[in-house]
Amino acid sequence: MSQYLVDRITSAPNIEKCTCTEVTALAGSDVLQEITLTDVHTGRQCRVMTSWLFVCIGGVPQTGWAQEVGIVRDEGGYLVTGPDLQEYRANLKWPLERAPLHLETCVPGVFAAGDVRHGSIKRVASAVGEGGNGCGAGASLSE
Repeated sequence: MSQYLVDRITSAPNIEKCTCTEVTALAGSDVLQEITLTDVHTGRQCRVMTSWLFVCIGGVPQTGWAQEVGIVRDEGGYLVTGPDLQEYRANLKWPLERAPLHLETCVPGVFAAGDVRHGSIKRVASAVGEGGNGCGAGASLSE
């Protein structure tokens, strides 16, 4: 991540920085309602009520979980969304009559935004912009 972004995040009074912390559970009915955060050193868990989640996961796509649940990935491990799913039609089992939406994965209602997407521009601003355009959840791979 660029130093100017680190400085802005660090100085922002309305952002809580949780280092050495993993998101270990997501909960909700039709939409995200709660996340569980776990301290990797102590194992202490904290539940946070929220309907939004943005994850900055590093320089390599951490998408093994997506493969386990059947979300199509490209050769580099990036999540394939929207029109790009046509290239991967052999893997696609699309259950709806409509085509997948632009940021939608092969699982209806599951969206990916930012650097974790196949063919995306690998910039945090792009990831935030995509995530802020109604996607609701996103992942960014930053330097």
